[in-house]
Amino acid sequence: MIGLVIALLAIQLDPALTPHRAPKPALPKIDENACPFEGCQIGVWTTREAVQLFSTWGLERKPVATIGKGEPVTAITGINITFAPSEIQVTAPIADYGLKPGDMIFGYMNIGEGNFNAWFNGYWVEQFDGSGITAPDGSGCRRKCNAKLLKPSVTEWWIKIKTKQGVTGWTTDSNKFAGQDALE
Repeated sequence: MIGLVIALLAIQLDPALTPHRAPKPALPKIDENACPFEGCQIGVWTTREAVQLFSTWGLERKPVATIGKGEPVTAITGINITFAPSEIQVTAPIADYGLKPGDMIFGYMNIGEGNFNAWFNGYWVEQFDGSGITAPDGSGCRRKCNAKLLKPSVTEWWIKIKTKQGVTGWTTDSNKFAGQDALE
């Protein structure tokens, strides 16, 4: 019995799941080493079509190479940039986070399976459970609906790629690769 209690406390005290006091993030919010969706994986990818690589993900970027269709590459890391967080209004109490109807949740990087980084009422949580959020068109939530999406986030995911020739560069064209999603 004591082991079960300790295990439950460990789950509750997981820092990624436990909200902690924090100021609202300044924008743009940059998350390094990012792979922002369920099944996301860094490693060997193959181009589905030509991809332009840039010197950096920053604004001072310049083209460095174009990778042709069918070429294997190595994805090294990713940067997720949130220019504007999603805006979510609580419609029913969310006891796990102490939220009540009318409270606002601001969503940042997507983690996958309905989880995302979030800020609300002076708290930050790395893996907010958004399974109860209804989309503006009414889709998304089927039971225990407790919030509604008012405004989607504006984000970019930049991936650092190394070609077989040794050229390194950045791209946002993740949809032009096979291999980035372990669930494909």
